[in-house]
Amino acid sequence: MAVSVPDLVAQPALRLTALTSHCDDSERRIRWVSTTELPDPLPFLRGGELVMTTGLLDRAEAGWIDLLGRLAELPVAALCVGTGLVHRTVPPVVVETAERVGLALLRSPVEVPFAQISHWVAEQTFAEQYDAVRAAAALQDELMRELLSGHGLRGLLRRLYRQLGAGPVAVVEPDGSVLARHPASSTWPGDDPGASVPIEVDGVPVARLRTRRPTPRGDLLSFATSILGLEVARHQAVLTGRRELLGQLLEDVTHRTIPDADARRRLAAHHLTVDGPNAVVVARVDGDPARLRSLPWTLGPLLERAGDRLPTALIDDTVTVVVPDGVDAEAAARTVAGHLTLLDPKVRVGVGEPRRGVTGLRLGYFEARQAAQAGPGVHRAAPLSLAGLLMGNLDLPLRELGTGVLAPLLRHDEAQHADLLTTLRTYLAHDCASAATAAALTLHRNSLRYRLQLIEQLTGRDLDRLTDRLELWLALTALDADPAAG
Repeated sequence: MAVSVPDLVAQPALRLTALTSHCDDSERRIRWVSTTELPDPLPFLRGGELVMTTGLLDRAEAGWIDLLGRLAELPVAALCVGTGLVHRTVPPVVVETAERVGLALLRSPVEVPFAQISHWVAEQTFAEQYDAVRAAAALQDELMRELLSGHGLRGLLRRLYRQLGAGPVAVVEPDGSVLARHPASSTWPGDDPGASVPIEVDGVPVARLRTRRPTPRGDLLSFATSILGLEVARHQAVLTGRRELLGQLLEDVTHRTIPDADARRRLAAHHLTVDGPNAVVVARVDGDPARLRSLPWTLGPLLERAGDRLPTALIDDTVTVVVPDGVDAEAAARTVAGHLTLLDPKVRVGVGEPRRGVTGLRLGYFEARQAAQAGPGVHRAAPLSLAGLLMGNLDLPLRELGTGVLAPLLRHDEAQHADLLTTLRTYLAHDCASAATAAALTLHRNSLRYRLQLIEQLTGRDLDRLTDRLELWLALTALDADPAAG
């Protein structure tokens, strides 16, 4: 806080004399000191200054009245007139006008140079600023200790509540869910007028630190959100490592690269038993898979320094959750979907049937992957089909092979604005029955026959041969499973 005019007058070494009653106002704070002998110093003042002058310029009474009125209107903190050089005493018109317009007026003797007064004000101002910085650093250290101690987030919020004086404080998710608050009994309507500062990880806002009432301590809130973001990122890195380790193990299990006995033992090390039935949830997000690893899509457990509540693995661009017996798998899938909307609003989630043993875990994983291909939202698995199992096998390049088989049709349709791919899909869906296909496409049979012959010519396949039909059907299935490939 800046030096007040009464503080300045109270310094005996400066030998200042208060000439108006306004010098007793402790709210008059001196931001800086300005020494001037200019005819009009107002263009060079910003307000809050202690203006010092010897009155070197010979002013008429009207000139003094005008100047003092404008200084009071700005307003400056005070006017100090040095006596003994130009004026033996402060002119009576100056004293009378200053009292009338509400200006604090001081007299300085010639024995005390203006530089001494300026030096004292600067020392006090810098000392207060240093004390404020030191106090802020000490408080930041306290916040850091609270967060890193056993008190964690709740300790940090408790300390902020005491220091800010802005009412209850809370960490709130983007959807308005309150992750933590202090006091614990406080409620959080959505229209609070208080402060709201984002908590960011990798430049992405993942939550907000909020206060019930406005606070001038924005610096403290910013520091708190910074250390919260760093702490979340640190725990996210640890949690990602655990998820990737389990992901590597589940890949070994699903692709049978380790014996079932070894799989049981290694799964148990991750607190995952296959003696009872387990359902598998697979969620897939579009975009950069690195975001699954860097952004905290399970913020609550991270802030509480807890791990995943259910065994959770990262495999490429998917999240796999193993749901043990007794836990609602569909509810768990909806929770996963809700978390991952931070990364992809159209997240696709599949839920497999509960099964026992390593084989059951393996089948449940492929079931869930197949169900996740149904589109955005949560989908319960249908009975696992051979095509779905083949599409879910990452070791088989079916998508690439399927695209290669259908590439001539894709190119022809794009160049000619034709519908050969739709014709083929409809023909196979109607069990290769020409009449039903022509009716579904609203085509004459001769037109359908022409299109089928063109499909055979372009693909080099014979639609009368079962193996060629199966290959084309699998290629279409692969294309439907990965539309981007087309």
